Amino acid sequence: MTTNRNFVLAVCFVLLAMFFPVSVFAEDAPEKGFKITKDTVLNVGIAINPEFESNITKASEDSVTTDTRENDGAEQKTEIISDMILHYSPSLRIKLDDDKKTVGFSLLFDYNHYLGLEDKKTSKKLSELDIRSDLLGEFNKDGLIIFDFKNSLSRSSTPDGQELSGKNRNLFDSFVLGVAFKSVEDVFYGKIKLGFDINYLEQSKDSTAYKDYNYISPFLDLFGRWKFLPKTMAFASFSLRYQDYYESRIRSDARAVPINLFLGIMSQFTPYISAKLAAGYSANVSSSVQHDYNMNAELIFKYQDTGLALGYLKTMRPSAYFQYNSTHKVYLNFKQKFAKHFLASMNFSYSYLMYGKNIEFKNREGYTMTENDDSYSYERTDEDFTYTIIMPKGKRRDHLVKFAPALSYAIFPWFGLKLGYDLEYKDTDYVRTSTTNFNHAADAAQNYTRTVSSHYDYIDHRVMLSIVLDY
Repeated sequence: MTTNRNFVLAVCFVLLAMFFPVSVFAEDAPEKGFKITKDTVLNVGIAINPEFESNITKASEDSVTTDTRENDGAEQKTEIISDMILHYSPSLRIKLDDDKKTVGFSLLFDYNHYLGLEDKKTSKKLSELDIRSDLLGEFNKDGLIIFDFKNSLSRSSTPDGQELSGKNRNLFDSFVLGVAFKSVEDVFYGKIKLGFDINYLEQSKDSTAYKDYNYISPFLDLFGRWKFLPKTMAFASFSLRYQDYYESRIRSDARAVPINLFLGIMSQFTPYISAKLAAGYSANVSSSVQHDYNMNAELIFKYQDTGLALGYLKTMRPSAYFQYNSTHKVYLNFKQKFAKHFLASMNFSYSYLMYGKNIEFKNREGYTMTENDDSYSYERTDEDFTYTIIMPKGKRRDHLVKFAPALSYAIFPWFGLKLGYDLEYKDTDYVRTSTTNFNHAADAAQNYTRTVSSHYDYIDHRVMLSIVLDY
């Protein structure tokens, strides 16, 4: 009840803040940025974003813990942590742009200050500084052969795409070199990209469980298109990765090699309607080989200040504990500009994720496996304790829904407001149960049993107001 009351109060606070008196938009406002040289512009900005989040660690209310040392062994439900968060986000961008080249650098800081409305300790545990920097360059832009590079480095306290539940501090770096070529009339275009990604979880220094997510991944991407009609073109894309989980404890074969191929066509039927249709093949080569198909269909409508995209995407990607996950995704993106300075948007997606077989304890040293009717049990026994993990025998299947409407108001070109709401909901039948039995030979009074039943379904609401100065 307390969580719901705080959520309602936070929504009211943000709605009221959205409509405080503001200045009138100036039609003759100057262009953004400070000119350093004729072709070099410096932009500086700061954003202050009050946000309320109802389930910060994306925990499931169905997860329970029993411990014979606490509450006479009665079940204790997992705490759902909600809080008000203040984001302080200064940024800097500098860009050199002329007819032949573009070189740019950006730096963004985002300090997430948790206020600890329900528990003051929450602020100290969860407040983090996120950092992102991008360095990019493009050369010989007016030529038939174009060279580019980009390096992105980020530190984030909410890594995307991990199976781990909760707040994790993640370092990620991506570097790519590209060479593009085109024909004189731009009928043919192709691009080759070579690069690598490095993913590292800071907690892996102290906890071996996080080491399974650290990887280095060199990759190759190929793309080509052919405009064989004035408003129609065919395209092809191919990607190959070698993802090495270099610190993994669970993989006898630490590599994962995802391969994706798309062939498709894009066409503009009317001045306002265009469509894309692509299909292809995917595979993930690891301790086993998984074959699948790719698909992408998208319908785009654009008329003056209205934009709408409706699509379907089928892809496959590697996964640390499940080898791979294959995803069906339906999405809708809508934008509408009105009253000259307002922009409304709405993004919706539904994803059905199918995971491969769990390999977290397969062939791991010290564990013995027992096959049950509907589950597998993995057990490790040391001198004083026995540790048991029970996992479903069936493959994991998740349903993920995301819904994000927003309203923006551009008061000046360099000053604006944005009110946004994000809903994220996951439903899954995957349940993991771990039991620790401690048997102290010399002092039986210290013996205990602790069982944790972990569910991975959750619902999370986020309401955020963004106040942005960017010049």
